[in-house]
Amino acid sequence: MSKIKLDEENNQNRFEFVSKQNFLSTDYVVLVDKATGVNYLAASYGMDGGTRVIPMLDKDGKPYVDPRYGGR
Repeated sequence: MSKIKLDEENNQNRFEFVSKQNFLSTDYVVLVDKATGVNYLAASYGMDGGTRVIPMLDKDGKPYVDPRYGGR
């Protein structure tokens, strides 16, 4: 059963959902902020069912920006 609830209808203007996977009972969602181009990883895990959202980083430790939305 998925722990991360995607509200694609209400968020489609700002965020693009790139992929969703489950590994060892943890849901992982990759999304991109279409306004800034920054990619995020959302992970839902633990008994509390909490979700953590963190920016994905490039090789220099800066937020990875999708080239379609203002990449370098």
